[in-house]
Amino acid sequence: MSSARYTTSLHQRDARTQLFDGFDSSRSNSPAPSASSGMRAASPNSRGQYSDYVMSQLESQNDNELDNLTAKVRILKDITTKIGDEVRDSSKFMQNLENGFDSTRVRLKGTYNRMMRMAERSGISWKVWLGFFAFVFLMFFWVWIF
Repeated sequence: MSSARYTTSLHQRDARTQLFDGFDSSRSNSPAPSASSGMRAASPNSRGQYSDYVMSQLESQNDNELDNLTAKVRILKDITTKIGDEVRDSSKFMQNLENGFDSTRVRLKGTYNRMMRMAERSGISWKVWLGFFAFVFLMFFWVWIF
């Protein structure tokens, strides 16, 4: 399963292929290669130890990878910080919006109650008022369209 996430970058491939410089593939077909038959420099010696050159190459590659990983973590930290800021701003905006809707609800309820008291005092039923407001709305709509 190949994924872009698991692929290596080109500079890493170049550094890794340098390990095979000087390796003669025609001699590698022998079943048990000896030290004179083209063994790679990256192979451990008889005691299982690697040369200083190989170790320094591996260490520098690890340092490069650590720097890349540190940069990626820093980018992720910046992104999460920005997401947190956006969430706080959105939360504050939603709270203000909720307060605005609540105050509008209170105003509309008060206006409705005053309108109902006015309708009761005038002696005209609510159906007549509804018809009147529907007529006014239709007149505005008629003027707006034509």
